[in-house]
Amino acid sequence: MSKITTRWVKFLCKSICKMEFIKEITEARMTRDSSNQRVLTYTDCCERTYLSLLALEFMRNFPSYTSFVQDYCKKSRHHNYQHFKISGTDLYNLIYFIRGDEHALGKLKDPGAAKRMQASIAWPKNDVADFLSKVGSGLKPTNINQMFIRLENGLDIPNTDYKNNRRSLTNFSRLSNNDKKTLATRILYALRAKLRNSDIIDDFSKLVAGKGLESNWVDDTEPTVSSPDIKPTTSADYVYYRLLAKPENLILIKGFLEYMRAGKPIPGNMVRAYQPVAKAMDDIVRAGPSYINMLRSIQNRAKNSVKS
Repeated sequence: MSKITTRWVKFLCKSICKMEFIKEITEARMTRDSSNQRVLTYTDCCERTYLSLLALEFMRNFPSYTSFVQDYCKKSRHHNYQHFKISGTDLYNLIYFIRGDEHALGKLKDPGAAKRMQASIAWPKNDVADFLSKVGSGLKPTNINQMFIRLENGLDIPNTDYKNNRRSLTNFSRLSNNDKKTLATRILYALRAKLRNSDIIDDFSKLVAGKGLESNWVDDTEPTVSSPDIKPTTSADYVYYRLLAKPENLILIKGFLEYMRAGKPIPGNMVRAYQPVAKAMDDIVRAGPSYINMLRSIQNRAKNSVKS
């Protein structure tokens, strides 16, 4: 084989490898088809978007992953997110669902609940666009902490562990090595639970393993089940629980619902306060299929009557 032919073969091999890398980084994995999308609730999309941005901000602190983070942010940014992209990143498609029209919401697990949830959230468009644009251009983003706080408030992210991760991450340069390990491990556990099939977890896992950042002392408290679309309970909503439980327990019942939405262990006093409501459900289930069908019918009517 001539030297020219040998060089040409090497060039083709390098080009193919490069193309495979680009394909991997730009093609969604978790949201690539209808079967993947149908298992997601609107709440799942909000939570996974927050975690994706958290992971990108963590990775941004390591020069060896600058190229990945920059390319990922560049591919995730768009001015309106009105069209689903099979060649887009999972983050792009998650934002598409969050900001989407009825056609987009119709692809999710519960389109009706998704529509009601969408009406109650506030997407920090400018903050996220600024982050993706600057990082995608190789610049340092500004007001990162403010972006995450607005995401927490706007998308109703109640998980206190995620908020603690955000606080640590925005002070990354001041963290000790052990604190960095704890932070990396907590984010890794969250990605394994919520973004296991995403296009970001492999590179994050490689970073954690390569830098020796996974700690054996961090408990994995992440629930792996999908988060249901439960509209935030307002005072006007939960006041009617007094018809099923003691009026003085309404605050505890509200706390029960908030802990349940966050997938967190529920304190015993809140469980006891919610017990009459649970008993009512148990009575219906034990009464048999006809009563369960009646309950489902009433539930569907209630969903349709709830205004966004």
